[in-house]
Amino acid sequence: WCPPEDDLSTTMPLQEALTFTIFIKNFIEFPVFDVKHKNMVDNLKKPCIFHPKYHEDCPMFSIDYIMNEAEKNIKERNLMLQYGGIIRIKIDWDCNLDRNIKLCKPEYSFARLDVPFHEKPFSKGFNFRYASHWKYKQKHVRTLTKAYGLRLVISISGKAGKFNFIKLTLNTGSLVGLFGLATFVCNIVLLHVSKNARTYRNFVFEIVHLRTRASSTVAVPKHFAQTNVNVHSNCDSNIEAESSHGMPDGRPASPGKTVTIGEVTFINPIQSTC
Repeated sequence: WCPPEDDLSTTMPLQEALTFTIFIKNFIEFPVFDVKHKNMVDNLKKPCIFHPKYHEDCPMFSIDYIMNEAEKNIKERNLMLQYGGIIRIKIDWDCNLDRNIKLCKPEYSFARLDVPFHEKPFSKGFNFRYASHWKYKQKHVRTLTKAYGLRLVISISGKAGKFNFIKLTLNTGSLVGLFGLATFVCNIVLLHVSKNARTYRNFVFEIVHLRTRASSTVAVPKHFAQTNVNVHSNCDSNIEAESSHGMPDGRPASPGKTVTIGEVTFINPIQSTC
């Protein structure tokens, strides 16, 4: 077995690692719209390094640029080169498919995931161990190496949209129906559930006192026409007398009451009542 580790021993930071480059090749698909896209342009003919302003289409990133975006503190960056660290690279797609798909470009963001060194974590940085096996003088020998380095975690997310007239019509109709249902529910609550339902009902409904006169016309044979005329005239005269002089029992008619005329019915061809 190997001897116990000496955590007090320090390692020299590898400054040359800042010049290393990483090529990120990413493909994305939107199966609903049957669209596939990639983060590489077709006319990329010469070597390039990603820059958010001058070379935003280039998928080649330098370690120096990634670390500067993930960690702004220079001291922390030097400790990351010495003890390692974990950096997340997020690729976010937001495509408008009403335009040319080549105009859809990803957005890159970088963040540090491990605990900063100034917080004095129990396990700092990022490291891993690997073993090498061989034979020396007919004996099996193993060398256990503890390596420090940067671990890059790449996450990808995306969304796309396209105008659809049918869906717009359906959503508009649903919205209009929802507004109508909301009005109905509000009226039910205010008229029957609310404590001030009586007050609200007085504002919504208006009580109107009407003085009406209604009569019904009944089709009768021709030889009863003269009798019908007499019946109607007698009924009309009686009603007008009651309305102007008062009720049959001598009480005056109250103003604002409704006078209703009943239908004319015939008991027999000779006698009729109203």
